[in-house]
Amino acid sequence: MYKKLNLYTHDGIFHADDVFATALLSMMAEDIHVVRGGDTTVPENKDEWIIYDIGGGELDHHTAENKENNGCHPGTDIPYASCGLVWKKYYKEILAEQDCPESYYERVYARLESSLILGIDAHDNGFNPIAEKLSAMPNVTDAQRKEVVGTAGTGFTISQMIRDFNPTWNSTYSYDDAFMDAVSFAKDLLELRLDSIISSLDARDFVLRCISYSANHIMIMDKFAPWEGILSSQHNDPKANDIWYVIYPALRGGWNVQCALKDSDDRTSYRHPFPESWYGLRGEDFAKASGVKGADFCHVSGFLAGTKSEEDALALASAALR
Repeated sequence: MYKKLNLYTHDGIFHADDVFATALLSMMAEDIHVVRGGDTTVPENKDEWIIYDIGGGELDHHTAENKENNGCHPGTDIPYASCGLVWKKYYKEILAEQDCPESYYERVYARLESSLILGIDAHDNGFNPIAEKLSAMPNVTDAQRKEVVGTAGTGFTISQMIRDFNPTWNSTYSYDDAFMDAVSFAKDLLELRLDSIISSLDARDFVLRCISYSANHIMIMDKFAPWEGILSSQHNDPKANDIWYVIYPALRGGWNVQCALKDSDDRTSYRHPFPESWYGLRGEDFAKASGVKGADFCHVSGFLAGTKSEEDALALASAALR
């Protein structure tokens, strides 16, 4: 980790691009010294500064030359902005400070890119991926394009959230102070997002081990981990494809029995559904219908059932198998 980094970016109104670029860089240093200024005050001793989103250097995406050289994010038509350029250049150093296993680096890079960075870069460049896709569809009318783009834009995005950190027209709050407030917020989000991604990769290893121990259409996990996407992605694993029910401790207490999906895009396509007569039952009614004393409830849609103990959960899954 760097003891201190000198960072230079543009002044005035700030955006998610320069805010998240600053937050990413701050994750590599114990302390950061941020200066926001104009083109005429860009530091000349560039070896002592990281200059981004201004100045025409490699981390500035505004010049025509840089736009051409930087191109687009791989597999997309989204041009790079400074956030994406900073992430691409420094991701290994950033992840090293997050105690991310080196074997995860490329997968974490890609996941943060697709889940956060792409949206920030697209917005900063005034690029709307949905509008671009629709424009390539010849049978879609202008009115339909406008309606779809408008509907897709109803969500409150991270770029809009950061924009609201800027002082209002009648505020006396300093733009530089507001910028650092936004950077602190963005850093918290980045750390949470990266922790979630790294954790999900750890979960993958755990779930794959549980799959290998599965038997009789049942997989048991001694602690909860996100398993659905991992299980459904193991198309070439006969053991994974043979799992009908997954048993794991419920976060609210007790144990859950959950149906594995046949089609991950269809939340009702169970490989082996619970009996429909169980759907929506609770307490004694469910215990009587299932024949398992410790059975607590069956969700009204039938995807999940709860029991008092692991033994009860296994008995319930066995009853459903029959």
